[in-house]
Amino acid sequence: MGLVQFENRFFPENLKVEAQKLVPRALDGLKAVQEGTCRGHEFVGWYDWPKKEGFALAQDIQNFVNGLDTYCDTVVVIGIGGSYLGTRAVSDALSHSYGPFLGRSGRGPRRPLMVYVGHHLSEAGILEVLDLLDDRQPIVNVISKSGTTTEPAVAFRVIRSYMEKRFGKAESSRRIIATTDPVGGALRKLALEAGYRTFEVPPQVGGRYSVLTAVGLVPLALAGFDILPLMQGADRVFASLEGGTNLSQHPVIQYAVHRTAAYLAGSRVELMSIGEPKLHNIVEWWKQLFGESEGKEGQGLFPAGLTYTTDLHSLGQYVQEGVRNLLETFLQIEESGHLNSHGAQPFERRLRVPASTDNTDELRYLEGRLIDDVNRAALVATKIAHFDGGVPCLGLSIPRLGEEAIGALFAFFEVSCAVSASLLGVNAFDQPGVEAYKKNLFGLLGKPGFESLGQEIKKRL
Repeated sequence: MGLVQFENRFFPENLKVEAQKLVPRALDGLKAVQEGTCRGHEFVGWYDWPKKEGFALAQDIQNFVNGLDTYCDTVVVIGIGGSYLGTRAVSDALSHSYGPFLGRSGRGPRRPLMVYVGHHLSEAGILEVLDLLDDRQPIVNVISKSGTTTEPAVAFRVIRSYMEKRFGKAESSRRIIATTDPVGGALRKLALEAGYRTFEVPPQVGGRYSVLTAVGLVPLALAGFDILPLMQGADRVFASLEGGTNLSQHPVIQYAVHRTAAYLAGSRVELMSIGEPKLHNIVEWWKQLFGESEGKEGQGLFPAGLTYTTDLHSLGQYVQEGVRNLLETFLQIEESGHLNSHGAQPFERRLRVPASTDNTDELRYLEGRLIDDVNRAALVATKIAHFDGGVPCLGLSIPRLGEEAIGALFAFFEVSCAVSASLLGVNAFDQPGVEAYKKNLFGLLGKPGFESLGQEIKKRL
């Protein structure tokens, strides 16, 4: 069985037919990505990345981390969008939710805490990170290709000032690592002047496709995650797409054509629904990948995420009976209850509904059942209800929660996203619309060169 499985049991029959009509075009789109002839081909360096550079890079990064002689109990990740979302997706999925508070209780390895700044402009949020760092021994990984993106640049200036005041410039230079453009840019210049250890953001890989490059691997390795299986999982997906005789039924292709068929039939929102909260930031990463790749030229499904059963008690009513412009994809873990999810070796940890002498809560029918089985039943019941309510539903699954499966998910979604964008005829690798707010922000704040725009905006306020 492959690491990522696809199913369409609760998808309208007429749309299944339309999806299969799109397969030849989807295969052409895949071939164009593989051969580097697609729109935006200069940014398809992520395809087959493990074999091209990933495995060697992972070893280099691991060697660097193994050779560090600086004590660290906290990794500060400074970045926005693709510069932090993939890292956070892996870390949150594979870490104990309360790990920092457990001490050495045996519930998994003792890893450095990971904290994130530079993905917002919240003054309170940055201050709270500074409060935390006063009692910690941090290493900072600032991730920015240019070094001038407003959110991470502001955060790094604050964190760099804090580090230099606390540790001095010499020690700070040992505790700050920059992942940036290989040859130029503001951050590269600053890193050279300050003596920071640097890693490269590959010029042929866009930010939202960069999780398996140094962008994601460096902070994860610093935090004690095993980065080699991430690469192995991705490699398995890329290898499965090479030279196969039945690529038309490959999950990557089938997911792309089914979601596109739903879009062409009127769906405008894709809900990625999960039953395991640890997948939340994988969904956040997926939202950026598909939102920035497809949302242009007036096209694309709007990507949103729901966590069940929590959201059944808030948004479930809308999904069941609201506007019928939804597509819902359920992302599940086949063996989630059998494995711990915080990076230690697999072991049995199960939780059953306890027996009780009374039945006040009316749960006697569930006594002795695994809570994970109850959760799975809730997802099946939800999928059937939403399908019966007029929502086309798809299913994706991974066998277990671990680095290899997450690496496979990253590669699966990257390729499927590129194929989906090709079916819409848009460039999956640019994001021209992102620049609009940036220019307005520069004008409002008085950045040199944007004064006239600032004056125009202020007249509208």
